[in-house]
Amino acid sequence: MISPFGRAALVLDLLPLGVSKWDLAALLEAPDELETASQERLDQLLSAVSSARGKRLSQAERDSSLEEADNEVAELNSLGGSLVTMFDGPETYPGRLLECYRPPLFLQILGDATVLLRNCIAIVGSRKPTPEGVRAASDLAGQLAAAGLVVVSGLAYGIDKAAHVGCLDAGGQTIAVLGSSVDEIYPTVHGPIARAITGSGGAVVSEFHLHTQPTLYTFPQRNRVISGLSLGVLVVEAAKESGSLLTASFALEQNREVFAIPGSIYAPQHVGTNALIKSGAKLVQSAQDVLDELPGFKDVAALEQRPSEALSQQEQTIVGCIQTGCTSVDLLCERLACTAPQVLCVLTSLELRGLLVRRGPDSFAIVQPR
Repeated sequence: MISPFGRAALVLDLLPLGVSKWDLAALLEAPDELETASQERLDQLLSAVSSARGKRLSQAERDSSLEEADNEVAELNSLGGSLVTMFDGPETYPGRLLECYRPPLFLQILGDATVLLRNCIAIVGSRKPTPEGVRAASDLAGQLAAAGLVVVSGLAYGIDKAAHVGCLDAGGQTIAVLGSSVDEIYPTVHGPIARAITGSGGAVVSEFHLHTQPTLYTFPQRNRVISGLSLGVLVVEAAKESGSLLTASFALEQNREVFAIPGSIYAPQHVGTNALIKSGAKLVQSAQDVLDELPGFKDVAALEQRPSEALSQQEQTIVGCIQTGCTSVDLLCERLACTAPQVLCVLTSLELRGLLVRRGPDSFAIVQPR
């Protein structure tokens, strides 16, 4: 769905106004006034914006922006995308984002736009993580998804990828916030993950116009959206000057919870997370540590203690294979002559019912009765 104010928001962003576009937006009597205002009215509005510093928009500039916006709306429609704007109500535009400094004028979305309105947790970290970091991000993402949270991350290498994949493997929904436009997935190798996200009830999101390539400046912008969508930010691993620390600082500005996983004092990947804990971030050793700060979500221990339902024949077969040492998806596919999606579907069901536990990105073990 394209917002009725989608064209107006795109035009406002396309006009050569710089940061004054947010001040101008606050003065508009209606969002689409920008499209129909006389030149005199437009000059009057700009003169009332201190940040505009006497800027004047010509009719040609406005007409060019209108044409470009119309073309972009048509192209986004052809991609099957949607667009929501800060002019829309809380039923479509995430209210938490309005708490950001200079919130996105619009968000372009592939997938289910309504997932942005749910309660989210951000999981971010190093692009060059340790194996333990990958495992932690994957496991915690799956457990937090099972507790009812949507996992938000940036689709980058390392921890971001592990968080998205861990959430998907657990049958949850996840949101990828890009530092590029939705038609320019970056890194391109993560295109299949982006498609899996949109195909499983999640969303790929960007505040950038179509055909925007990532730059050093777009990633910090992206990070404030990651934290802005979320109730809190969990930093798994972060070096001294990691972009994940910027996401955490945005979270603090937005009055969000900040969580961090501790690590070795000798590992560069843990310098940032240990510093966050030292400065007041909550130390996390389990998903329950996160849920304790977010009232109203399912207790992990309670989930694990649910009585198991009767197993189907296929579930019994997979449990038997795991007990004999076939602990990875590849080994199970080979043993059972099944496809990976078929095996993953059964594994996810068993994991959510507390009968399996993930020991790594591609390793499962039976939960022993207590």
